[in-house]
Amino acid sequence: MPNGHGQRQKDEEQLIEAVEEDGWVHFPDPPDWVVDGAESDGVPSASIGFEAAQNKYHGDNYVYLAVSSVHGNHLHVFSQKKSEYFETTPEEGTCPNCQEYVKRYEVDDYLTCHRCGWQYKPLKERLNNLL
Repeated sequence: MPNGHGQRQKDEEQLIEAVEEDGWVHFPDPPDWVVDGAESDGVPSASIGFEAAQNKYHGDNYVYLAVSSVHGNHLHVFSQKKSEYFETTPEEGTCPNCQEYVKRYEVDDYLTCHRCGWQYKPLKERLNNLL
């Protein structure tokens, strides 16, 4: 075993724990498009150390965080559900019925889940519907 291997392993574990404390989950087998995107953006070699380069990539239901390893040898990928990453606003958020990420399109009057039909309406609109 080469000198420093044990320290490198401890450094990588410390980096992973620090990112996981921020609410991200280490993704041991990330999607190829995230790895390819991070590599083409130069994430693994952009910087090293605990202030390593990071990029976020948005999938359909998850946000992926690609982080350079402490020593710049490889890439760590973390994931977080979009429902946990974004707060629900009139423009985007999480459907409370089916837990899918929803985004308001130009043709929608309100934020609408196109999977189950839930709509995010302003309080005034909801009260008008009740009265």
